[in-house]
Amino acid sequence: MTTGAAAPPWFPATGLTLDEGGFLSVGPTLQSLSDPDVFAAGDCAALVESPREKAGVYAVRAGPPLARNLRRRATGEAPTPWHPQRRHLALISTGERYAVASRGAFKAEGGWRWTVKDWIDRRWMRMYQDIDRITAERNLGKL
Repeated sequence: MTTGAAAPPWFPATGLTLDEGGFLSVGPTLQSLSDPDVFAAGDCAALVESPREKAGVYAVRAGPPLARNLRRRATGEAPTPWHPQRRHLALISTGERYAVASRGAFKAEGGWRWTVKDWIDRRWMRMYQDIDRITAERNLGKL
């Protein structure tokens, strides 16, 4: 059994436009439909024009366009639209070094799927360890 994403209970009090699930309604620029100065991405947002399930791949891939559009808005430029991919590979660990993979109608499970998921996850986390190291070195004047 799995659980889905849930919108924070305080979203309605913001007065921003929400979808039927209570998530912040955003357009392709990741701006709120009711306030152009509010941006959202990931599990808190609902892309009204191209709805997607709540999956980490969409949140991760929305990061660069979100950052770009925040910079554009802050400098007076018009934000640009983001168009997320239609499908993605889901790799779900079930414990004990076993995982299920699915994409569209394709499904596979087993130990080697877990190995792939573990490799992807560790590679992702290394990116943030490198950011921490680079930031620390800059703060110490080594870069």
